[in-house]
Amino acid sequence: MSLILLSTLGVEASSLEEALSQTSVEGYVRGTYQSHDVSNDRVYRDDALGGKLHLETGAMEGVSMGASLYSSNALVHDDNGGLVPLRGESDKSYAILGEAYLQSEFGKNIVRIGRQEIDTPFAQIDDIGMVPNTFEAIILQNTTLDDTRLFFGHLREMAGVDASVVDKFTALNGQRGVQVVGVSYAGVEDLELQGWYYRLHKAQVDRIAFLEADYEKSIRNMSYGIGLQYAHQSYSKERNAKLYGITLSAALDPMSLTFSGAYTKVEGNAVTSGFGGGPFYSNSEYLIVDNAGADGEAIWYGVEYAPTSSRLEGLTFALGRVTLVDKQGEEATEVDWVMSYELNKNLELHGVFSNLKASHVDEDDAKHLRVFANYHF
Repeated sequence: MSLILLSTLGVEASSLEEALSQTSVEGYVRGTYQSHDVSNDRVYRDDALGGKLHLETGAMEGVSMGASLYSSNALVHDDNGGLVPLRGESDKSYAILGEAYLQSEFGKNIVRIGRQEIDTPFAQIDDIGMVPNTFEAIILQNTTLDDTRLFFGHLREMAGVDASVVDKFTALNGQRGVQVVGVSYAGVEDLELQGWYYRLHKAQVDRIAFLEADYEKSIRNMSYGIGLQYAHQSYSKERNAKLYGITLSAALDPMSLTFSGAYTKVEGNAVTSGFGGGPFYSNSEYLIVDNAGADGEAIWYGVEYAPTSSRLEGLTFALGRVTLVDKQGEEATEVDWVMSYELNKNLELHGVFSNLKASHVDEDDAKHLRVFANYHF
């Protein structure tokens, strides 16, 4: 299809040959291990080796092509009972052509058609396992206005870690898809604004409106930030849901120490994070405000430390805790210990240990360990 479209542009063979000779190759090799110790049950263990291979041609008359192959392959353990699926639909190793797109740049516009990674608040890659979310879509991005980005998209299918079928593209919202409009603005110093609208015709949640404002400021040896969120989610046959969120942070720059907190309140029906991990400030590794249900709330706080010693450069420690409260006043909690180490520009290691007490919000009471390494090339 891409070659046919290129031919309609009158691209000469020499131009095509030159563009192909400029093809870039990049990606990563990823190894993952996870254990999921469920209280009064058993310990699930899983591991995988895979990654991403991405190719993108040079531009021909402003048109380029790209493709990404992702894979997840079982190693020693093959028990897909954890919180993050490493296997496909039949609990097997798999590979998937997650990206295959045609991209055109003209003026200050970019059009991309086909399978692709997309990063919007309610449709995002959520790269927490072996294979991220990718979408079959057509999108347009425009930067004609100073400090402003406009986004228009029609999302048709999805595959990946949060999809209904991990290793196969399946339809979003039946055959009706999801229509997305977004705008972000960064023309005011230290302030970023964004607004999004999602239309899901005839779905249970058929419209999502989202606003966010984030302000960050540095003063001498300290920086601080504040963020505000608002979401309105329309249910086609039930009462609607509203969400209010706030986050505060303060960083002591000489010590590389950051303290953060967030609060999210839901009014009316339960909210959804859409197609991905969701944009809400109070989200943790696994528990999100969606789990709290109608009229729920979430309180999150955490601290992050990056040692300043040259011998420990690239090392980061973090500790976070979230408490969900449903409308009956019952609580669910998650405590996360996180370590990240960037050994060099190519190799990084991450580890997350989570203690969940969340059985009454449809999650396990469990201790979950996830360790993964990425080698970028």
